[in-house]
Amino acid sequence: MQDKEGAMHRIWAAFTRPVDALPIDLFRICVGVVMLAYFIRTFMEVDDFSGLDGLLDHELILKMYWFTEIGIFRPWMGAEWFYVAFGIACLCCIPLILGYRVKLFAVILYVIAVSTYRRNFIVMYVDDAIMHLLLFWMLVLPVGRTLVLGEWLKDRGAAWSKWKEVTVPGAALRCFFWNLILLYLVAGLWKWTSPMWLDGTALYVVFKLPVSYFHEFWNAGHMPLLKVFNYGTLVLEPLVPLMFFLRRGSRLKYILLAAFIGLHVLSALTLNIPFANIACAATAILMFSREIMTHLRGGKYVEPTGKPQFGFAGAISLFMVVMLTLAMISGITMMNWRTPPRVLKSTGQSVNSTAKAPQLVDGRADGLGSVQMSFYSVLWLMGIAQQYQLFNWIDDRNYATHYRVVIAGKEADSDQMFVRSLRGVLLDFYIHDITWMRVPPEHREELRQSILQRTATRYCRLAKPVGVVEAHSSFERIDPNGGPGEFDNVVLMKFSCQGETPLFAVAP
Repeated sequence: MQDKEGAMHRIWAAFTRPVDALPIDLFRICVGVVMLAYFIRTFMEVDDFSGLDGLLDHELILKMYWFTEIGIFRPWMGAEWFYVAFGIACLCCIPLILGYRVKLFAVILYVIAVSTYRRNFIVMYVDDAIMHLLLFWMLVLPVGRTLVLGEWLKDRGAAWSKWKEVTVPGAALRCFFWNLILLYLVAGLWKWTSPMWLDGTALYVVFKLPVSYFHEFWNAGHMPLLKVFNYGTLVLEPLVPLMFFLRRGSRLKYILLAAFIGLHVLSALTLNIPFANIACAATAILMFSREIMTHLRGGKYVEPTGKPQFGFAGAISLFMVVMLTLAMISGITMMNWRTPPRVLKSTGQSVNSTAKAPQLVDGRADGLGSVQMSFYSVLWLMGIAQQYQLFNWIDDRNYATHYRVVIAGKEADSDQMFVRSLRGVLLDFYIHDITWMRVPPEHREELRQSILQRTATRYCRLAKPVGVVEAHSSFERIDPNGGPGEFDNVVLMKFSCQGETPLFAVAP
């Protein structure tokens, strides 16, 4: 019994022992820079998504998902409210970077980030998820003790010498490590349930999706190269957690670091999810904090000393990662909660078969069970929305949409009508009933109609076309073998513009 108590005491002491503060604040600076870029982009998207007259019907979203009302933004708010809010957010990133009243400005940023993803809930994606998660950790990690501009301006030499010796409570940092381990384990291992990842074609299909910057560049001739990276990702992601446990200076740890940085840099350069990838790459600072401090101290590593502390921040951190872990584990009982959104009417086959048919009926059974919802609800009340099944859905959602816009018989630029940002692409999928979360059946058609009507209204306002406008869509299932896969061309809508109001000849 005493041995057991002694072991538990040692584990707890190791969990709460102090850590060096400087690497945590170096990571804080990286988070602040990425956050600034993220809010600048969010500022630029106001008219299309957050604003009252954009592509999203926020009252309908609130009707479908009542829980998204928990936030500072109201459905009636116009674009000017969001320009102010995101302008404030951009300004708040600066003191976060400089180390001035970090917790206060992190709270403001967290509230705005959480309220924003809830405002635009149906087009939330990985960047949104990782950004607000990092702001949560800025609230509980011991940041702001070093790398403070004010201290550095007063006396550079003294400040630097002092910062290298500052230690802080380590419980929250180790909970953050737990979160990162969970992220890579779940994202990595879940890919092993995907037939496309296992046969080496998933990455090719991902690069052919509109989520890729260069989706028109890739073809079947690139398949051998992409298979190498496909299997490399499949092996690397579950191995990332090893970097938290390997000894300081381990050769294997540096090999994993090179692969880890390469994975995220290449992803940021090829996929339109830059902020999540850059932020995840920056976590290497914390994984290699001991190596960094050894270098800064001239090759000598000194174990941080001080009394083990847990405190309120440690308790909140531990509670969050326990809830998150239970949410992820409970998801194992619902391996296919994101089931194929469509099936073939004639054969009952999934659309990812090689057969083509324009007649489709609903075949989903999506959504989480009551056990999963209990854990996710607790996280939601904390402002956290996480789901680490990343790109394992590729087998069932390997679709792309292609558009043509014809005005008075002449071809026009379709990108003026259909927003080609990642949020725009996600929104387009709802037009074709490709959903990323459970849409209540009674609202599916209403959602589709609202997206098309708002798309037409936006086009009338911005393009001011003269004559009848026809919007055509080709719906394509991407063939992992590089073959053709388009469905028949469909006329989405036909309208003319009376000012900013579309008059429909063919209803959407």
